[in-house]
Amino acid sequence: MLRFLHLADIHLGNNQYQNDDRMRDFFFALHAVIRRYAIAEGVDFVLVAGDLFDRRNIEPRVLTQATVVFKELKDAGIPVYAIEGNHDRSGPHDGVSWLRYLSDWDWFRLLEPDHGDGGSLTLEPWDGRRGGYIEHEGVRIIGSKWYGSSTSTVVAPLAEAISRLPPCPAQILLFHAGLEGYIDSYSGGLSHPQLLPLKQAGVTYLALGHIHKRYEEGGWIYNPGSLESCNVAEFAEVRGAYLVAVDPASGAHTARHVDHREFETQRAFRRLRFDVTGQSTPEAVMAALEGMLAAHREQRDDRPVVELTLAGVLGFKRHELVLAQVEALVERILEPLLVRLRYDAMPAEYAVAPGLAVGTDRKQLEREIMRDLVSRDSRYAPEAERYAQILVSLKNRALSGDPPADIALFVAQALSQSGEEG
Repeated sequence: MLRFLHLADIHLGNNQYQNDDRMRDFFFALHAVIRRYAIAEGVDFVLVAGDLFDRRNIEPRVLTQATVVFKELKDAGIPVYAIEGNHDRSGPHDGVSWLRYLSDWDWFRLLEPDHGDGGSLTLEPWDGRRGGYIEHEGVRIIGSKWYGSSTSTVVAPLAEAISRLPPCPAQILLFHAGLEGYIDSYSGGLSHPQLLPLKQAGVTYLALGHIHKRYEEGGWIYNPGSLESCNVAEFAEVRGAYLVAVDPASGAHTARHVDHREFETQRAFRRLRFDVTGQSTPEAVMAALEGMLAAHREQRDDRPVVELTLAGVLGFKRHELVLAQVEALVERILEPLLVRLRYDAMPAEYAVAPGLAVGTDRKQLEREIMRDLVSRDSRYAPEAERYAQILVSLKNRALSGDPPADIALFVAQALSQSGEEG
């Protein structure tokens, strides 16, 4: 039996939220996984199914991070086989990607097919510099490229090219593409039936990348997910790597997913939500928010990324709540690495009156809506009922065609009476 580690979507150089600590987190995650699950486990090889880097143009320090990891693998005698993903592929005018550069300097082997005119595709054996596939102690490892929206059209020629290769019971295909149905916002993914030609051509392990959550299908399709969270929402997803044992004689394999929560380097993410409804002043919001954050103090992680969403209906003007003060409050109580604020609270004047029963009389409904709108402004809330009556009367006078001078006099008298009684 041979053993290998299947990785994807490493995204080295992801300077998330323009924060250098987050960029180092992506390196720490890769370094820890390689040391613990490749070198310490003594695997025979490592697969990278695309998106080693977060972008095609990388900083020198990111290249250094990559070479640090690959040097340790080379010193341990563990080869790496990789393909390009959509993030680290070369541009139309770049000519050479950084993955090609690293491959040319023998840090790993970049596998990619040759494409000819008319959609033809061929797989040439690795010649020491380039190739579409390589044999590793009886296991064949085949590379592909990122094809984007044309991925579905490449499956058939790729399967045909694989079927033309000499027979091999154990064939692994590196493929940077997503299956449909695993990410709501992801469109253009392939279905399991669309991938079946690859299985029929002899692929026994399809090593996917591109979608940042773990999934597997049919006992031959595997997607490990990313090593780190590329956004706040991904933190809750199961991600990580696959540690796989394969029999070269039969292609039979067993795959164990290594959950990202086993990684000692994972940065914690905290998603908090605070409803501002019912708070009539910015000071009241801050006091209530401080109480909520204090309740989370004992659960404090080691400098997490905190996302705070302000929701509900404001009882005052939006600009009166100073977001810099909200952020400072979170930093003081939770001591995070950084704070991400989402302002989803709705100003009172745009919200719909709550609690109105279906079938409410039109006049009553109108009065209730007026009263609700008035009460959301703390300046007028104590006299909400009176101001609601004034607004209803004002509307009726306007609809009745009262002269503007009479309407203005009515408003002046009504406001004067409210002021005297207030």
